[in-house]
Amino acid sequence: MTIEFGQHGPLYPWTREDTRDLPEGFRYEIEDGNLLVMNSPAPEHQYVANRLMRLLDDAAEEAGLDVVTLGPLDVDIPGPHPGYRSPDLVTIPYKLTEGGYDLLTGHDILLAIEITGKDAVTRDMITKRQVYAAIGIPYYWVVRLDQSEPRLIAFELVAGEYRETHNVLAGGPVTITDPFRVTVDPATLLRRRT
Repeated sequence: MTIEFGQHGPLYPWTREDTRDLPEGFRYEIEDGNLLVMNSPAPEHQYVANRLMRLLDDAAEEAGLDVVTLGPLDVDIPGPHPGYRSPDLVTIPYKLTEGGYDLLTGHDILLAIEITGKDAVTRDMITKRQVYAAIGIPYYWVVRLDQSEPRLIAFELVAGEYRETHNVLAGGPVTITDPFRVTVDPATLLRRRT
């Protein structure tokens, strides 16, 4: 398949509908009418995502919350050139998994998580942080795999901006109480069960 990039530009921005027929094997997002194309995540990235999903689902169940962590899922980014982003993981009410929700809004999401490598630090720590704050996602975590040891940075939305609440290094488990109580050690996100 040939992607006709020339058909898009300032007068004809990309839309989510335009991405439906693009080749599989890539992840697509739209930012200000521009198409962003990313490779599929590496196995390490996916392993960490799966570990986090289990950890958060178990913690939410223990807290008696009817939420689930999934990803990646597309989130609407309104604006003059509407777009969408696809966080690696989102924690949402379980009822949103029952169909009919093609595109989430910021208010549907309790927690968004990005798992970042060397090629995405700026995008995840600055750009997406600003975008997710602007659409009202109350909690945002970034798992940094770009350093010698994994690290988790947790943010809470305060007066329209994210404020860092935790900066968790590998080997130092921390209990985060919001949006619900969960104990996490970034080192265990990469460790296989024995």
